[in-house]
Amino acid sequence: MNIVFRVDGSTDIGLGHVMRCLALAKQVNEQHNIIFLCQDLPSPVTPMIAEAGVTLLLLRNDLSLVNSENTATGVLSPQIQRHHASKCWSVLVDVLDRNIDLLVVDHYALSAPFCSAMRNYCDNIVVIDDLANRSHDCDVLIDQNVYNEFDTRYEGLLPAHTRTLLGPKYAMLRKEFYQLPTAQRQDNHLIVCFGGSDPDNLTERTVDILLALSAEDYTADIVVGGAYAKVDILKEKLNDHPNMVLHHNISFLSQLMQRGSFMIGAGGTMHWERARSGIAGLIITLADNQIETTRCLDELNCCVWLGSSDTISDSQIRKAIEFALHSPQNIHDIADNARKLVGEHQSPSFVMDEILNTLKRNS
Repeated sequence: MNIVFRVDGSTDIGLGHVMRCLALAKQVNEQHNIIFLCQDLPSPVTPMIAEAGVTLLLLRNDLSLVNSENTATGVLSPQIQRHHASKCWSVLVDVLDRNIDLLVVDHYALSAPFCSAMRNYCDNIVVIDDLANRSHDCDVLIDQNVYNEFDTRYEGLLPAHTRTLLGPKYAMLRKEFYQLPTAQRQDNHLIVCFGGSDPDNLTERTVDILLALSAEDYTADIVVGGAYAKVDILKEKLNDHPNMVLHHNISFLSQLMQRGSFMIGAGGTMHWERARSGIAGLIITLADNQIETTRCLDELNCCVWLGSSDTISDSQIRKAIEFALHSPQNIHDIADNARKLVGEHQSPSFVMDEILNTLKRNS
């Protein structure tokens, strides 16, 4: 099969969309021809795509042309979306020997007009979404998040035939998160990780707070992605502090999560990585699209939501860390509640198997 992913990532919007698509692609990359169709990506991401055996094709920055009437939502006008579909096919036609068998779209700026135009070039369409704020033309829709009344949030936005895969059961996680634990959990050991780019530099803020906690007994893993811009500053700050270890652009985050007692980080896909790994999260949301799920998880006692990155104070972060260090049973309960949401028995290929089985039944 020819499987094409239309997805973007950048320092500003983060790398979560690309990473979850890459996790999905790796579930079938040995059996099928996989192509990522993207605008310019941060340089550390490109080798990750190549190492996965996925072909990367780059587009011009067509999606920077947003109609003024749609700037509030970020969704492109139908005319621009249809034009963009033509541009996508003009790039793909040179490398494909036939039409696209499966198109996966993970992009907040694209909606039904783009997918409807792409129907001219593909047999099946899957949309990955978190927002439920626009219509889609797709055969399968995946939303891996938790919301109040999430079973009905896409009503009126999808064709009647669309199958919805909703909730953390369908979280798109890397294969490493399905491996059995290889390390024991360590008391008072925390992990700091705010994703691949951390544009608000919450990592350094948190490190500064930890450095000031001289009276506390703790150890920490500080994890930053390849697109993080201030790694050299962190190295210098942590040089004389052996209780904190800096990890840059690693592929073994699940192993670190397995031995941590709690984690300070962002929302998004990392919610489900933490849940799968059995580690509680103290969450600072980095974008509006992370807020609703994080609020729901906080209400379910599946995480502790500290607030948004643009309003959170250092004092709030410090108090949350002190709470976690002094309340191990509460932190354990939070981790256990979150683990139950993702399920215990899914294989690493569970989500893609569900997609392909659905399309096979519909054919």
